[in-house]
Amino acid sequence: MTRVSKCLVASMALLLSSAHGLAQAEEKAALKSMAVGGSLMSWAWLAWQGATIDSALCTNQGPSGLRFEASKDRELRAASLGWRLGECTAWRSQALALQLAPRLQLGAWQALQGEPRRLVDAAFIPALRWNLGSPAAGLRLDLELGIGAGFISHSRIGERQKSTNFQFFDVMGLGLRSADARWRLSLDYRHVSNADIRKPNQAVDFIGLSVEVPML
Repeated sequence: MTRVSKCLVASMALLLSSAHGLAQAEEKAALKSMAVGGSLMSWAWLAWQGATIDSALCTNQGPSGLRFEASKDRELRAASLGWRLGECTAWRSQALALQLAPRLQLGAWQALQGEPRRLVDAAFIPALRWNLGSPAAGLRLDLELGIGAGFISHSRIGERQKSTNFQFFDVMGLGLRSADARWRLSLDYRHVSNADIRKPNQAVDFIGLSVEVPML
């Protein structure tokens, strides 16, 4: 792995390992900033490099896949099923590669207290993945970043007032996949809010695990 890759992995591992402590805080500014800032910087890098993406959805350029994620917030639990629309390499160097892996996802939330106890969400997330190299034989490490948008069925869940059904979905994940891309495991962070379009805007910050497999 390159020095840049090692620094990225170390910083991500440090932040994600502190997820339990951050889950007790009102704001998760560090993780949110990394998810949003990292995504914007990645898109800016592609623009700076003059990278071209033949198809925004990556159709017919890489395998589609199914993704299942289980996560939790301070007072919420969630499960989601995602469909990765494809995968295409937007930029590559000798040591790194940046891929676009957009996905659609449907999720269900459950509150531990308050009303309503349940809602569903639907979102589109044009995720970018930095392939960081091979930490061990037969395995590959990647960093996923993305800013998406979607809808939730209720503007309130449990004791959280979201105010709008439209929400932004900021994501970040540290993934480990097999060399043949037959599976990918990831430690994930997801921030859901309306960017203060309307207040109160009580954000939700999910920490969870996901597994992804290609569609046959």
